[in-house]
Amino acid sequence: MKTLFAGVALAALPYLTFAQQAAAPAGYWQQEVNYSIDVTLDDKQHELKGTEELQYTNNSPDQLTFIWFHLWPNAYKDNNTAFAQQQLRNGSRKFEFAKASERGYIDQLDFKVNGQSAQLAYDPQNPDMAKLILPQPLAPGAKATISTPFHVKIPTSFSRFGHVDQSYQITQWYPKPAVYDRKGWHPMPYLDQGEFYSEFGAFDVRITLPANYTVGATGVLQNPDEQQRLDKLAEATAQKKTQEDFGKDLSFPVSSSETKTLRYVQDRVHDFAWFADKRFNVLKSGVTLPSGRQVTSWVLFTNTDAEKWIKGLQDLNDALTYYSQWVGEYPYAAATAVDGALSAGAGMEYPMVTVTMPSAIIHEVGHNWFYGILGSNERDFAWMDEGVNSYIETRIAERNDPQAGQFSGLLKSTKIAGKLGVDGLPASALNQVPYQAEASRGLDQPVSGLRADKYGKLNYGLIVYMKTAALLKYLAGYLGQEPFDKAMHAYYETWQFRHPYPEDMQRVFETSTGQQLDWFFKDMLQNTYHYDAALSDMQLTDSQVKVLVRNDSPAPFAVPVSTVDAQGKILETQWTPLISTEDEQDEVQLDFRREGVAAVVVDAGYVTPQLNRRDDRMTVSGSLRRFEPIRIKPLASVERWDRATLNWFPVVGANTSDKFMLGAAFFNSPVLNKNLNYVVMPMYSINRNEVNGIAHVNVSVLPNTAFLRQIVTSLTLQRFERYFKVEPSIAFTFPKSAYNGPQHTLRVANTAVKDQDRGNETTSIQTGEYTVAGGNALQKWGAQVELNQLTSAISQETGSTQATLLRAAATYQRFYSPKKKVSVRLFGGRFLNSSSDFVMGLSGSPDYRRQTAFLDRQMISHTFTAQVHQTDDRDGAFKAFLPVYSQKWISTLNLQAELPVTRLGVFADFGATDERFQIEGRTNTQRLFYDAGLVVPVIPDIFQLYLPVAGSQYQDGLPSSRKDFTDRIRFVLRLEQLNPFRQISQLLAQ
Repeated sequence: MKTLFAGVALAALPYLTFAQQAAAPAGYWQQEVNYSIDVTLDDKQHELKGTEELQYTNNSPDQLTFIWFHLWPNAYKDNNTAFAQQQLRNGSRKFEFAKASERGYIDQLDFKVNGQSAQLAYDPQNPDMAKLILPQPLAPGAKATISTPFHVKIPTSFSRFGHVDQSYQITQWYPKPAVYDRKGWHPMPYLDQGEFYSEFGAFDVRITLPANYTVGATGVLQNPDEQQRLDKLAEATAQKKTQEDFGKDLSFPVSSSETKTLRYVQDRVHDFAWFADKRFNVLKSGVTLPSGRQVTSWVLFTNTDAEKWIKGLQDLNDALTYYSQWVGEYPYAAATAVDGALSAGAGMEYPMVTVTMPSAIIHEVGHNWFYGILGSNERDFAWMDEGVNSYIETRIAERNDPQAGQFSGLLKSTKIAGKLGVDGLPASALNQVPYQAEASRGLDQPVSGLRADKYGKLNYGLIVYMKTAALLKYLAGYLGQEPFDKAMHAYYETWQFRHPYPEDMQRVFETSTGQQLDWFFKDMLQNTYHYDAALSDMQLTDSQVKVLVRNDSPAPFAVPVSTVDAQGKILETQWTPLISTEDEQDEVQLDFRREGVAAVVVDAGYVTPQLNRRDDRMTVSGSLRRFEPIRIKPLASVERWDRATLNWFPVVGANTSDKFMLGAAFFNSPVLNKNLNYVVMPMYSINRNEVNGIAHVNVSVLPNTAFLRQIVTSLTLQRFERYFKVEPSIAFTFPKSAYNGPQHTLRVANTAVKDQDRGNETTSIQTGEYTVAGGNALQKWGAQVELNQLTSAISQETGSTQATLLRAAATYQRFYSPKKKVSVRLFGGRFLNSSSDFVMGLSGSPDYRRQTAFLDRQMISHTFTAQVHQTDDRDGAFKAFLPVYSQKWISTLNLQAELPVTRLGVFADFGATDERFQIEGRTNTQRLFYDAGLVVPVIPDIFQLYLPVAGSQYQDGLPSSRKDFTDRIRFVLRLEQLNPFRQISQLLAQ
């Protein structure tokens, strides 16, 4: 086998050596790993066959008796790997139900160390991690040559490594030592959410594959004939300008019978990836860096989105230009962006090459700096890679367009922006909304201090990427852009090709700026403090406006404060110093010029991480806000300091009593959960000529404890079908983390229902309710225990009756295929003391608390009759209707399964009571009941039909006629599932 070291010794390579970079901090050391790899692609069996030789240099002060190795293809081996389990946690069943032929692994390993056989001890929990036991200890300063053959079965595309037909993404593919640094060993299983940490070194890689493949890879291509081929492909592609020129053909050409061996060489990198496809178009360009050095840029893409890829070449050049300008100069000879069938988000970066979609090129190429050159531990501190990179990416997007950002389409569409009330806002205002939505519900997580796999699926993007970028923009505003950029350059120069930790970045920034920054790197990044600053007082003189700025946050905070004219134009901006949180130091005074000032505003540019902006303005008259008309906007809006907004949405409703109802819902914020939230939904009943509807008010508190996440005090007023409901309640949600364990809710409510159609009978129910839920994409479970004290009274003369009811239910559902599941529910209810006024239902609850939207609660029709035809799937939850109502106890087992192939499902219910019931005039009495039938999911989980085909409801267990069958069809309508406020909260809790 050709050795690596002869290949890398080519003096012509235009790279610095490790010795030529900036001096390391005192006492710093890191290991070095140099690779030589030969690999052959079999594109019929989708396999790799190769040999690897690496030289491992122990620069640590410790003697090593073993080296941890990553064997990451084994992550795709079975359903027990960390990758497989994370897929389920994050909502994907694709890998769980993959065929054996679609999975992947690495085998045929035979490690030798300095020519001696070495034992590989696999981690018992993770088959993609193993200890290589060294035949002799490796002393400090010593080197070891390690070699092994290997064979890799390439999986289909579940994550970063895989293939789609004959399009190959070859990443995390070879045996690779884990990092050993000043904090110890860092072995880590492969994860989809959670990236990597690797040792720097040099690579000499030879790839053998059919001759008509085009490859993008880490390193510098050493084959002149292949370089000429790529140049010719680039010349041909450059002649095409439109999508029509490229066409839409995505078929794979037949693989050439001839093969070629491509050689790539590169030093000062910590990984090697390559991407191969026979369909690639090629474009070539380049940039000149400030030093005068030339960097070649390439994009390789299929015919899909060809015009976007043409633009993508300029994006790649912009990334090379501006990251070099704002962080530090790109050190390599080339950068490549590749179109690939990736299943791990929009793209994935590797040194000098990235697989991406065209819209994410800048971000992915930027990772050459934050991950590639500044080789931080991404698994433990993902923000140092994803977040810092996202900040620079955002700066590039905003350099010529201040409205560029995550929601730029809204801002650039004048019509849409006006309707939603976001007109005139900078991009930073909208970029913070997703984080604010999480934080306002207590669902946020700290930027730093959590491993990547501990973030919620949505939070990994909202916190690690977006919040970090926003906070760095805030820090740059506080420090000043020029000092910030100087500190970033110092960070790059000090830590390039090394392994920085957060404290290292902080130390460089503090040294460069001369400021102590614990309040940012520790208080702000490592906690979930919710920040707020406000104007507490104002004094006017002939020439000055003097204001007091108060910090209402739990940690030190600095904010920009601006004066604005009558049109809201910013006149002058000053940053406060860092405002303490101590009682006598939580305010500072700022003095502004008086001329033209109409108001003073905290954070007029929306750069601080505040959740509350409605107290950010004080007019020169001394009021917090001048009187301003409330602007009514549809759907949703963003909280702004310069206007008040009320959101609305039209609603319709109908039932057999009120008939058709038309109305509107008015609410303050469906996205950002305020301390006080409200929904008022008046609905006019044309038939009764009266107003019905719902009013709901929430007061939300977010305790700063690990035990509790949220306390919500609510009041609900509801009027339909000539009843009026009042329900105050308080709910406690815990624990604080919503992502890594069962979720618990404890709720206490007092419900009063006055029913006009029953002589103004008033029912009062005091409820204590505990629920717990857990699970993943494969299986979900939950339990609920509810204690009710029920009281009914028509008048003082008739007196009242009371009952105490205890209910408990447990549910379990499991998928037996990617889209089909079975469900089990076990219910038990018992009256601890009873009254003839209250019962439990075998086929659904009497709904004393008016929790269900029945279409015919008063049983006027013969089609939608509550209980008989519409069920709420509560209490006994029999799908068929049996007129069984118990005043003692009921226990049921409810089974349901979705059928293969068809959309239909089946159900079966079994139940028992302590009382005997006579069903429809039959002479026998029963205590045991059953039913079975079909489920028609008209709108899954919202509207379902139940077709009972057998059961106790029938005289002989089966329908006696077609009418006997059709008359017993029932349905369930879960309108609460359509509640947008509920849907948003469920989405954010992923």
